[in-house]
Amino acid sequence: MRNKIEVRDFSFFYGSFQALYNLNLDIRARQITALIGPSGCGKSTFLRSLNRMNDTIAGSRAEGGAFLDGMDIYGPDVDVVELRQRIGMVFQRPNPFPQSIYENVAFGPRVLGMHRTHSLDEIVRDSLRGAVLWHEVKHRLTDSAFDLNPGQQQRLCIARAIAVKPEVILMDEPASALDPSATLAVEELMRRLAADYTIVVVTHNMQQAARASDWTGFFWLGKLVEFNETATLFTSPAEELTQAYITGRQG
Repeated sequence: MRNKIEVRDFSFFYGSFQALYNLNLDIRARQITALIGPSGCGKSTFLRSLNRMNDTIAGSRAEGGAFLDGMDIYGPDVDVVELRQRIGMVFQRPNPFPQSIYENVAFGPRVLGMHRTHSLDEIVRDSLRGAVLWHEVKHRLTDSAFDLNPGQQQRLCIARAIAVKPEVILMDEPASALDPSATLAVEELMRRLAADYTIVVVTHNMQQAARASDWTGFFWLGKLVEFNETATLFTSPAEELTQAYITGRQG
């Protein structure tokens, strides 16, 4: 099983505050890795560090290594725009652009010039199909994205992410703002997408992690307490703190 991302002795700081401590883990290609743990434990900081979204925060810095197919994500020659094309992101709340459904999906490919070599209509169609949204919106592509319900908006944001042909998709609590049926739709979509993409998802919902992921990492106070195959971590955790957290006795 090939590693897509390898993290070695990785720490992260916001100014003098250390948010992550000496993380070591391998993220497998075309599998779903879930990150669990209480609020403020560093899950989202770690997720955003993988495509350098934290670079926008003054005083932030990384130490140690994070490698995408062997490339140092924090190397001095890394093109951050290209990195974020390879590692896309879907945020906690649906954040469609104030544009049409079509233009939301076409935005990234147009900016990157993909329309010069591929039909933009085909990219939009294929991306919406990939997000299992095409049949719901194919007759209303010129409608505002804000006319969609929250679950559809989140799938639109996933379509927008995959339109630029990423290799990895980061998801930060992608279903936390959705109702149960929309949550299950997103989980099913994640399973479908894992056939083609490496997915890393932050979730507070341990049932979601258990249902949808192949691997799970448990974070606590900026440290990775345990990382294992999901079935093993939830049924036979190696660490007492993991057992206490997943049974609700801690956290």
